[in-house]
Amino acid sequence: MEYIENKFILNIVTEDLLKNVLNIYDTNEEYFKISMNGKPSIETIIEDKNDIPPGSNFRDKNYKLISINGQDIGIIDYIMNYPDEDAVYIGLLIIHGDFHRQGYGRAFIEEFTAGMREKGYHRLRLGVLKQNKNGLEFWTRMGFKVVKEINSTIHPERNWEIKVMEKTI
Repeated sequence: MEYIENKFILNIVTEDLLKNVLNIYDTNEEYFKISMNGKPSIETIIEDKNDIPPGSNFRDKNYKLISINGQDIGIIDYIMNYPDEDAVYIGLLIIHGDFHRQGYGRAFIEEFTAGMREKGYHRLRLGVLKQNKNGLEFWTRMGFKVVKEINSTIHPERNWEIKVMEKTI
């Protein structure tokens, strides 16, 4: 696939890019039904940009628009040095619905993993909502293993049951 030859570009999400992000969120209706029982909004994006798990540091937070060949194809939210200094925590990865099942998510995660390994990190960690069958399948195919199950503390009112997954890089 030709796009795998090109490098993904990560852009900080500034105010002028919020509508681009919302467009990507809107193409992932099933995920937002599971995660927030509704439709995402600009406020959802701002909340995602500003949320950090307990014990993490905001200076390590990265919320970025993923582009390739001039096309916005996704969003990644990750925290360096969390839950400890040799790990990177992926809080969110959303690929635009038009690009699902075409290899973009896999190619991006492979490139992201290589980049984090080069920076000296040894593990990637993430949480998948228990009801998110597609997400669980994707991350399992990417080599992640469930290490524990928890209830989220970030939005206790949403009663999220999370499968914490990890991969050694």
